[in-house]
Amino acid sequence: MTEYNKMFSCPKCGSIGAIYVAKVAGNYIVIKQRCPIHGGRSFKIPLMEKDNFIHLIRDGVFRCYKCGQEAIVSFMKPSGPWALIKCSCPIHGRMPIQKIWSSIYTEISSMVVVPSQPTQPHPVKQYSTPSEEKGFCPNCGSQLEGTERYCRTCGSKID
Repeated sequence: MTEYNKMFSCPKCGSIGAIYVAKVAGNYIVIKQRCPIHGGRSFKIPLMEKDNFIHLIRDGVFRCYKCGQEAIVSFMKPSGPWALIKCSCPIHGRMPIQKIWSSIYTEISSMVVVPSQPTQPHPVKQYSTPSEEKGFCPNCGSQLEGTERYCRTCGSKID
């Protein structure tokens, strides 16, 4: 169990980041996660062991990108095999769209919530217009200005 906790923690600071993509690919679940301090990363977990870490996926999906605090779903739309969701943080408001495999979303959204240990909020850069929605690269999790066609960090095309 502890090895899964380590997998879902930022290797640099130990924070649990927000999961912005969770998909099934063959015999694995691919997780793309963003630490509020150190940015995005990606890793795979064997699909056969899903029950051992589904609570960690739930914990990561329902988190704020900016501060890591618990967030709630404010929008959900099915799209093919995906559940496209937007969570809302009590401090930072609505976050960018997260792409969660529908079967995973169904399972984690119906789970009983167990109160988690509160985490310390991280300093957050304040923007001039609070209503601006800044996006994150779907590949590496780097923050985007909103007008780019390609990520400045990893070079991925932004949809």
